[in-house]
Amino acid sequence: MTPEEKNIVRSLIAVAWADGEVAAPEEGVIDGFLGLYDASDEEEAELKEFAKERKTLDDVPFDELDDEGKEILLSNAALLSAADGKTSESEQKLLDELVKRLKLNEAEAKRIIASARDGAIAVGNRLLEDAD
Repeated sequence: MTPEEKNIVRSLIAVAWADGEVAAPEEGVIDGFLGLYDASDEEEAELKEFAKERKTLDDVPFDELDDEGKEILLSNAALLSAADGKTSESEQKLLDELVKRLKLNEAEAKRIIASARDGAIAVGNRLLEDAD
């Protein structure tokens, strides 16, 4: 994993903790990123250990993310915040804070979040149609 990929996963862990717990669907998303980024056994163990205790955005070095990394992080944070079926008030506040820390303008952030959520709905609908 690159340092940026590790920071994206660390950030997603902080988002998962926003409502005070990491639910099974959120764990699944994090595991998916570990696979996507081809984490070694050592890296996976390190990040799972990192995830055991509550994390906040203060635990993440945002200055190491490039523009693409910022967009990847925000879009997946939006998906992760709704992975358990709802975006809680604390998760929404954390997303708002994430936008500030990533230094994204409001219009760009809304576009990224809406695109991520629309894509997830479209994929979900296709999966349901394929099951018919």
